Formats: sequence, C-alpha cells, structure tokens
Amino acid sequence: MKVITTPNILTEVNSLANQLKEPERRECLNIFAELISQITEEYIDSKLVKQHPEFSRFGLTDCGIMILAKDKYLVLTEDLKLHLYLKAYGVDTINFNNLRSL
Repeated sequence: MKVITTPNILTEVNSLANQLKEPERRECLNIFAELISQITEEYIDSKLVKQHPEFSRFGLTDCGIMILAKDKYLVLTEDLKLHLYLKAYGVDTINFNNLRSL
C-alpha cells in the first residue's frame, strides 16, 4: 500500500504533536519521523489550491487534498465535513471513525 501526503498535512500533524506534553510529544515526533521516511509526499502549489471554489470553507490543507485525490487516491479522514464533501465531489473516501469499531 502506498501512502500519499502533502507538506500541508505533515505540517498540521507536526503542530498537533507539538501540543502534547513530554514525554509523549518526543515519542510522537520520533514515530512521526519514522513514518515520514515511509510515505510519498506530493506537492500542490498553494496558488492553485486557493482557486478551489470551496477554499474559504475548507482552507489550504483540505482543498489540496480535494484537488490531489480527485480520480486518483482514496482519502482516509476523521473529519466528517471533509468526508461528506469529498463523497459529493466524487473523491473516494473513508471516514476513519467508521473503522474504529472494527
């Protein structure tokens, strides 16, 4: 399985990890560093992303996902608003919250 991410997604994960207290923050960032070496990072120009019609609703990271994933990737998210929009937009998506019970 190939995992794709964007610099914007990685930045958001990094910011969330930095909100943790020690020693969990350090442990999380160590795991994060390992995962980064195992994934493929794709860049999408922010000047293109800002032109998405839903930019003011979803912002840079989510609109980048919408553009990048369209007709190309399955998106795994726990963001219900994003999940529902992706489905309506024609992007294959799975809401991670639906997998928790499995």
